Amino acid sequence: MWQQQLYNEIPELINVRILNIKIDDEGDKISIAFVMPKYADNPPKKWELLNDNSILVELNFYDIKKLSFTSSNKKMLGDINIELTGQNLLQLTISGALDVKLEAGVGQIQSATGYIDSNTSKD
Repeated sequence: MWQQQLYNEIPELINVRILNIKIDDEGDKISIAFVMPKYADNPPKKWELLNDNSILVELNFYDIKKLSFTSSNKKMLGDINIELTGQNLLQLTISGALDVKLEAGVGQIQSATGYIDSNTSKD
C-alpha cells in the first residue's frame, strides 16, 4: 500500500487546540481529537483542492489503566506528549489549560484528515 508522509519533520505538539475528549466503553476507550499546530508539508491533492488549512488528528487509547484530567479554562489548549513507560504502557500527558494524564495498553492513530479551520492559516 502506498503511503505519503504528511510532514518532512513532525512538529512538536505545543499549545495544541484539543477539540474533544471522549470516554467510551465504561472508561476503557479514550478518544482525543486535536488540531495539528502546523499544516502538512506534503498534503494530499484532495486537501489542496478543498482548500483545507488544518489537520485534525484523532487518537484512540484502549485498555486504560489510569486517567485524570482537569481544565482551568473553557478553551482546551495544551502541550501533548506520548511516551512508552517501563511497563510497556503508553503514557499520554497533556499540560496547559487542559491537564490530562492517562496510561493505556494500546494506542492508535484513528485518523488524520484535512479540514478548513477559520482560526488557522496554512503557515
